[in-house]
Amino acid sequence: MNLRSTPASAPSDRWGASSLVRWWRAIPAALRSARAGLRTVRVRVLATVLAFLAAGLFVAGTTTLALDLRDLNSRVSEDLLRQSARLQDIVDQGLPDGTPYPTLDDLFTVFLRGGTLGRYESVMATVAGGDTFLPAGAQARNLGQAQVLETALAVPLDGNTALRDVILDGHMVRLAITPVSLGGDSPKGVLVAGNEIGQQREQMVASFGTFATVSLATLLLAGAVGYAVTGRLFVPIRRLRQATETTTFEDVSSRVPVPPGDDDVSQLATDFNRMLDRLEVGIEDQRQFVDDASHELRTPLTIIGGHLQLLQPADAMDVAETRALLLEEVDRMQSLVNELLVLAKSGRPDFVRPDWIDTDSFLEAALERIRVLGDRHWQIEQLPGGWFRADRNRLTQAIEQLAANAVHSTEPGDIISIGAAWVAAGDKASTEKPHEPTIDIWVADTGCGISAADQERIFDRFARAGVSRGAEGSGLGLPIVKAIAEAHGGSVRLSSRVNVGSRFVLALPSGTSWLAF
Repeated sequence: MNLRSTPASAPSDRWGASSLVRWWRAIPAALRSARAGLRTVRVRVLATVLAFLAAGLFVAGTTTLALDLRDLNSRVSEDLLRQSARLQDIVDQGLPDGTPYPTLDDLFTVFLRGGTLGRYESVMATVAGGDTFLPAGAQARNLGQAQVLETALAVPLDGNTALRDVILDGHMVRLAITPVSLGGDSPKGVLVAGNEIGQQREQMVASFGTFATVSLATLLLAGAVGYAVTGRLFVPIRRLRQATETTTFEDVSSRVPVPPGDDDVSQLATDFNRMLDRLEVGIEDQRQFVDDASHELRTPLTIIGGHLQLLQPADAMDVAETRALLLEEVDRMQSLVNELLVLAKSGRPDFVRPDWIDTDSFLEAALERIRVLGDRHWQIEQLPGGWFRADRNRLTQAIEQLAANAVHSTEPGDIISIGAAWVAAGDKASTEKPHEPTIDIWVADTGCGISAADQERIFDRFARAGVSRGAEGSGLGLPIVKAIAEAHGGSVRLSSRVNVGSRFVLALPSGTSWLAF
């Protein structure tokens, strides 16, 4: 049997090449994802803060270093000049018996025996053509070198101290070279005081390096903490973006969880949810309007279409009767459309335009408007006095609608009354704000009343009470009254008994009323 073998490396090569291709194709997606991550508000805010923090640390560090170096230069120069001043004091004091020093050797010997040198200080004295004097103890740097002597002797002997920077043993040393003379024909001398300013500068630069390292660690820590903190702070914003992506005309039910606190992010989430609430109410009102219109306009349109199909153009009487019936149906449709529009607008902020209203004059004017609705005994039951804030036109519309319902539920001679009363703040009967008085405005009648079962649904759209003595309306009157009351921030309530009468009460906030009892 002849078996053909396959090299063992073939499968691994094939899978390795495939993995490499997949990895290579994944690079653009990874780069796009990385770029998208860098464009987020979270990264931009964090990068901006870290950039300002880094700039602040750099400016603070470099400024501090520059000021420290300047102070070091001044301090070192002052310390060096202090040695020259001490030598001058010794010259001025002279020997213990008050006589001047006879030679520079004696002067330098006394000078080097006294005083204490600092950590970085050194001193040396020399006589021209003579000896070089050094302190007996250890000092920072040995100044008895040829380079120092050459530098000292090169300074003009004009009596002034000269400052020179030299490199000794790889370190910068600042020298204060002071010419010394006892006068006459005595030889000249030089006092050299040194300070290792280079080593001190290196220590400051090293401290700046430590500061830079600590600053970098601080930036990294601040970046990590800031990334975590901003992540939590921007959670509502991410949720806000997700909510905007999922919100459609068909579905506006998504809401953003509001984080605790009263900062701008929490307020943004709250405002966004309120906006969605308004959109949801608007969309629901629009759908309700379409449903209501299609529901209620279908019947009159069917009636109009049916009569037009049965119309006999040659029959003048049939044309006249059909015309009258069609006009009646058109009027009914117009009234229905107007009521639907009122309900559709009830959720808008400008549905009511409140102004100050004199309660008594409003009730008297309302009675004059509604008494023409029917042959009833009209009366004002109570005038409370005072002023309140409300939309006069909308409130009059509500009173007229309640009065029209009362006419339909009564017969000639029955009593229909209107009135108002103030309800003090904190009254349990009031459902309004606990610290604001309310005003109750009512329309009452002695008609047939409304059954308990109907009272549960009387304010629903197109709902009609089972007990009524008049013609049926559209079923939108009381929903309009309810919408007007709620637009004012109030409510409407009903108390009724069959064959006794009904009382509809509008409970409205007074709007920081001015009561006149």
